[in-house]
Amino acid sequence: MRPERTVVLVVERMYPEDFPPRAFPFSSIRVGQREFLRDAIEAISGGWHLLAQAPTGLGKTAVGLAASLDVALREDKFVLFLTSRQSQHRIVVDTLRRIRSKPLAVSAVDIVSKQSMCAQQNRPRSARAFNEYCALMSRTRSCRYFNRQADAVVAEILKEPMHVQEMQQLCSSRGVCPHKAGLEAASSADVLVCDYNYVFSSLRDAILSRIGRKMSELVLVIDEAHNLPDRIRSQICGSISPRQLVRGAKDARRSDPQAAELLHRLSKVLDSFLAKVRSERRVEERLLMDLIDQAAAGGPWSCVILADACRRAGESEVRDGGGAALLDVASFLTSWNEMGSRVVRVASGGDEGRIGFRLLDPSVLSREVFAQVHSSIMMSGTLHPGEMYADLLGLEKKRVVLRAYLSPFPQENRLTIVTPRLTTLYRARTESMMQSIASEVAGISEACPGNLAAFFPSYGVLSKVADKLKATPMRKHLMIERPEWDKAKRDMVILRMRELKARGGVLLFGVLGGSFSEGIDYNDNLLSCVVIGGLPISPPTAEVRALDDYYAAKFGSEKGFEYAYFYPAINKVMQAAGRCIRSEKDRGVVVILDNRLLGTNYASRLPPGLSFRPTEDAAGEVRTFFYGGSHRQRVDPETRGGGGAEQVDVARAGGGGEAPRAEGLPEPAA
Repeated sequence: MRPERTVVLVVERMYPEDFPPRAFPFSSIRVGQREFLRDAIEAISGGWHLLAQAPTGLGKTAVGLAASLDVALREDKFVLFLTSRQSQHRIVVDTLRRIRSKPLAVSAVDIVSKQSMCAQQNRPRSARAFNEYCALMSRTRSCRYFNRQADAVVAEILKEPMHVQEMQQLCSSRGVCPHKAGLEAASSADVLVCDYNYVFSSLRDAILSRIGRKMSELVLVIDEAHNLPDRIRSQICGSISPRQLVRGAKDARRSDPQAAELLHRLSKVLDSFLAKVRSERRVEERLLMDLIDQAAAGGPWSCVILADACRRAGESEVRDGGGAALLDVASFLTSWNEMGSRVVRVASGGDEGRIGFRLLDPSVLSREVFAQVHSSIMMSGTLHPGEMYADLLGLEKKRVVLRAYLSPFPQENRLTIVTPRLTTLYRARTESMMQSIASEVAGISEACPGNLAAFFPSYGVLSKVADKLKATPMRKHLMIERPEWDKAKRDMVILRMRELKARGGVLLFGVLGGSFSEGIDYNDNLLSCVVIGGLPISPPTAEVRALDDYYAAKFGSEKGFEYAYFYPAINKVMQAAGRCIRSEKDRGVVVILDNRLLGTNYASRLPPGLSFRPTEDAAGEVRTFFYGGSHRQRVDPETRGGGGAEQVDVARAGGGGEAPRAEGLPEPAA
């Protein structure tokens, strides 16, 4: 009998001397890793879904691959290793190469989106336009890369696991479509490394058909699984503005003048409606039809008819090398009515006013997937509480196993403290509180050797604290994240942190839930300290209130608040806190500048592994941790500078002069 979701899986079976399994890529197993590996093998063998809260350093990738391959190679299953970011693919492929070198005849393919892998230099940049362009080129046999047979390249791909960039270079040099070759290779492979949307979107059936596998043959290994519900929700969303309707009207003039005229009138009707919307608010499903009726003035138009007209005209535009504005309009019109009460519909006023919708219930897409696949391992350092993720994803209770593993790293290498005087509670965000937070950050920065990262609930709070901090002399070089930074700019910041680590270090400002607080691995103890500048409790926007209402109705009133507000905030805190301890040799301090965690209402809901104590002297505690009680940091006067010797101000709210930028950093976008 399979365990209930609230039952912790206990492995009674004694494993033979060949444990760990032959697919385990390392010669020794870390503390806690053995238990995780045994649980994973047992869960996959039994056809269960293991939700594993596995902290940083436990070796989740090695466990996920070793356990899934142990079962898949014996039972002819197929492993799909799913990630949420392209940057996470590299460690998976490197681990597969270790497994292959054991030696073990494991074959794997790493792919990303078709658009990212396309070898055509003149491909459209819009995703929707690219999809239409690619379908047309394939259908008409106009793509020389797609037309060429890939058999020889497929054989090379299967020889050894390749990073997707290596496979792209190989295929492009042979004149073969990389995405087509990758999927052909996957049909003969044991593992496919890909994004969540290869399974949790409308792509799924086409992908399974290409690799020749059934859902029941799949073992899913889902990395950073705390991201999965929101990623699924983002698959079903859309918005439209008067400006987009005007662009669509211009594009439709040549092929469908009547649709063009209606879109133009609809843009004016929508603009008039949005002018009365003072702030974001929920709207009814029938709003869009009412707006179309008003624009049509009694003509025979509906959402369906207008969507079809826009789609036909949009396909014609893309074939002639135009943009995808009409296809975006068609998609929005088609999707607005599809999900009924399972989406929230919102109108936002202002200069960029628009109406939009977003999925509330991720189980709309995930329930069927988890019901049909053989088994899954969902793993993350912040999968707390596991029951929430089982609820949100619609997992069958009889197939769910919840586990939480402790960190394998020495407790004495980490200090977590909370300041009782500070908070970013919305009503407490006064000028004096922002100044106090800035002063606390400055003191901790001076007490901390090497690099420090301070993460805040929003760019608004970040900007206020940064403005207060800039008048304070500091040793460290201040770098401030900006929302439009791309991967290249973020990589340059990390390079700068490595360069300056031994020369006073960097004070990095970022946001909780952003790339610097979740998506980057600060290995080699690159970060000595993480400051969490407040709890990122979501403001009660129309969407968040709708989530609260939906979850309360589905799971109970208390869970509405927990699932919509509390646990998403705590998981962002846990993600950020895990940035400074990445290996057993790292030492680091986490300082939380929010006294709400000291209250019973919050503390009672925290995961077992998150322990901390209050302190009135955070800077002193940091200094003692790194240097001992009597040590005082030596600060070289030549390294001091007014407001930071080298600052890069990339997130200012406005006002003031242009701050100097750090040497070697990219210029911020205008």
